[in-house]
Amino acid sequence: MGCLKSLIRKIIFIALLIAFFFFGGCDFVVTKYNEFTCPPREELLEQSKDFGDFSQVSSDYRLTRSLNIAGYRKFNSEYLPTGQKITILDMKDKELVSPNDFSTKAIDTKIDDTLKMFKDSLVTLENLEITGRGVIYAKGKNIPYVNFKADVKNVPFKTVEGMLGAYTSANVSRAKKDKPAQQTVKVVLSMRDCKKYNQQISTNYLKSVRF
Repeated sequence: MGCLKSLIRKIIFIALLIAFFFFGGCDFVVTKYNEFTCPPREELLEQSKDFGDFSQVSSDYRLTRSLNIAGYRKFNSEYLPTGQKITILDMKDKELVSPNDFSTKAIDTKIDDTLKMFKDSLVTLENLEITGRGVIYAKGKNIPYVNFKADVKNVPFKTVEGMLGAYTSANVSRAKKDKPAQQTVKVVLSMRDCKKYNQQISTNYLKSVRF
């Protein structure tokens, strides 16, 4: 009897699953997800002001909203001509990394843990090597960064390159009445397959943001 009930449940589940796809349920979910991640640009600019003013960013960069991961807010962009992605993560109250760590080279020992904060990535890195350092002189903010190269764990001969930078900005949308807005660290990450990453794409993007 128990086996029969289990079989009936499976048949009902399969029937519901078929009906879901047949009547456009999958398209509905995809549409709703796209509406959330890619709202009108004006709406997105207003909601992203804690990260900076992105109104002067070229239309070559597609700006998207991201689901909060473990309570951390993210702002994503993609350079459409090449597909290079740039992610900015609000560290909230977590004191893991600061812009000053880049000048003191403390970032060398913190970069692994910082990259782990981007938890929605399916890529796990190992054998990470810092290959360069620099500062991006943006509008109202100097953003220090490091370039890195790393192997992708469990994927033979797969190597990636990218940059990790940091800056502080005020969370003006969350400011309480008669109190100054809280300043939090924002971490910038851009990464691609080895020899496909272009630092100039990241630099041009951040230079067009007003802080």
